[in-house]
Amino acid sequence: MKKILCFLTLFICGTSLFSQIDRSKQPIPGPSPEIKFKDPNEFKLNNGLTVLIIEDKKLPRVSARLTTDIPMIYEGSKAGSLAIFNQMHGNGSKNISKDDFEEEIDFLGATISLSISGAFASSLSRYFPRILELMSDGIINPNFSQNEFEKEKEKLLEQIKASEKDVETVARRVENFLSYGANHPYGEYVSKETVENVSLEDIKTIYDNYVTPNNSYLVIVGDIDYKKVKKEVEVLFSKWKLKDLLNKSFPEPLNPNEIEINFVNMDNAVQSEISLINTASLDKANPDYFAVLVANQILGGGSEARLHQNLREGKGYTYGSYSVFNDSHKTKARFRAFASVRNSVTDSAIIEMINEIDFLRKNPVKTEELNLVKSKYAGAFVRTLEDPGTIANFIITTRTQKLPESFYKDFLKNLNEVSVEDVQRVSKKYFTIDNARIIITGKGKEVMDGIEKIYFNKNSIPVKYFDKFGAEIARPEFSKIIPEGITSIDIIENYIKAIGGKERLSKINSKEVISEAMIQGMRLEVRNVETLKKQMSMEISMMGNLMQKQVVNDSIGYNEIQGKKIPMGKEDIYKIIGEENILFPEFNVNTSKLELLGIVNIDGEEAYEIKWSESKTNYYSINSFLKIKSVEIIESPEGTISNESFYTDYKEFGKILFPHKLIQNMGPQKVEFFVKSITLNKSYPESFFR
Repeated sequence: MKKILCFLTLFICGTSLFSQIDRSKQPIPGPSPEIKFKDPNEFKLNNGLTVLIIEDKKLPRVSARLTTDIPMIYEGSKAGSLAIFNQMHGNGSKNISKDDFEEEIDFLGATISLSISGAFASSLSRYFPRILELMSDGIINPNFSQNEFEKEKEKLLEQIKASEKDVETVARRVENFLSYGANHPYGEYVSKETVENVSLEDIKTIYDNYVTPNNSYLVIVGDIDYKKVKKEVEVLFSKWKLKDLLNKSFPEPLNPNEIEINFVNMDNAVQSEISLINTASLDKANPDYFAVLVANQILGGGSEARLHQNLREGKGYTYGSYSVFNDSHKTKARFRAFASVRNSVTDSAIIEMINEIDFLRKNPVKTEELNLVKSKYAGAFVRTLEDPGTIANFIITTRTQKLPESFYKDFLKNLNEVSVEDVQRVSKKYFTIDNARIIITGKGKEVMDGIEKIYFNKNSIPVKYFDKFGAEIARPEFSKIIPEGITSIDIIENYIKAIGGKERLSKINSKEVISEAMIQGMRLEVRNVETLKKQMSMEISMMGNLMQKQVVNDSIGYNEIQGKKIPMGKEDIYKIIGEENILFPEFNVNTSKLELLGIVNIDGEEAYEIKWSESKTNYYSINSFLKIKSVEIIESPEGTISNESFYTDYKEFGKILFPHKLIQNMGPQKVEFFVKSITLNKSYPESFFR
């Protein structure tokens, strides 16, 4: 499995196509298109449910969207109850079983989904009366059974367990916690402990407290007759009982007094998760709203925005860097600029992000750039109007956020009126970098030296340290001191002993490993053949079809992709076969080139960290001396990628230990390989490697 790393990277990258965009020509902005959509027919039931109906005969389809304007919900010691509720709500009703409910929906080619915040249904117009009936039944008569509750609770616990070591999951959790605070609904997190506290009665209580008609809006759009649908709604939804509304206040999120770095250490991090965050008061009714939309679009709203162009196109630090400004009428809004970058460029990426934001605050945007951004945003907005559901969302948003009835009809007009001065003004006001948090989740051993030296406005940025749940801690010990007398030679020799010993390894002249993995929903088989003569052949097949092949020997090498051979240069060949034993690289490695860096924690297991080259580092368990991890820097069409491999499930074959499970993190990709078979000392003709 040694060379899967490089080849699979090629495979993944080879399945994507990227085009270059001509940015040399600026479009000439025209007048804002007039936004037109029908005003709804509106009525209100005695229970407080507001109903809005729009007839649209263009297609024989109807959609119904119910939105409940729920308050922010703080779950506290029972965080996870909402997640379980959302999975259970809509699984049938007291009148129809889950299986029958789902079977009928599928038979009618329809869609129904329910959650704490409402429901959605869509179908052909001739089936809509029945779909509306099923939707209302699911809302009004939910069937929360103990059996389904236990299933969903167990699923959630499994998800939590599976994500414990996931860097991105930890990063988002800490970002929310630090942004909003522990006692805020947006700051709390779900844990094993809180989920275990949840009971079926808690699920029923959520329904009783928050699923209410008197703060709900039902919007029906499509090929319907108003009078007929009105009668159907009155019959179906009048049964929904009115309830008292709950609404609690929570502490306002606070920004730090000055810009600061908040660091979360994760030794398994291949990349650093970076988020620059601040909160501010902004909702759609705010006069600054449209200027903030435009300013954020310029900064990080897409692949043509400044952050992406700098960090991805210019520097090659990341797959993408973006920013979002999430407005809110219930609490503080949040600005977030973010990127996932290689460990080696973490500090540089942070500096570039700060500089881009600071530049936008201090310098007027060019008129050409402003017009281009407004034009593209307007085009995207107009395209959303093709979806009838968009109109429903507009209506609901207008009502729940108490916006002017003309808010969306005047949307493009207001967008077009944003000036150069407006962009700079709101950038200063809302992208408050002077008191922002730069939250980084990454491998401290590799990134902290650079991070602790970052300056802003000629002052060093203070660094605070947090655990994986957002609690502030002292500066961690990122690498333990190596015991006196331990050398890289000792570790390699012990590794060879651990897997079988020199005598057994010296008798192996070829190795064939067949392994399987699932990638992008497809089953992938890898056949990897290596010989002591520095010959290698690797084949990747899907559904029994050969997709890619790589062949290397001491003189030639090529990649074959869908029948087309691409020759390899001598340098690329050398990177694969090297000078070491191709079957067991540690067997005759030049130990003078190795550098023992320290002792680190790998998913709870201490390991020796040995640098093999500028591009490769291996990790060996201090207890078993087995290799448990490898990190390799690879140049790909996507730029430089830091690939991480975990070796587990060692089993004996031919009295030699081989890892039977390999987990590879390749940029944003994670793939698990399972060994199906191993063959040793098989003879292969020379033509096999040609």
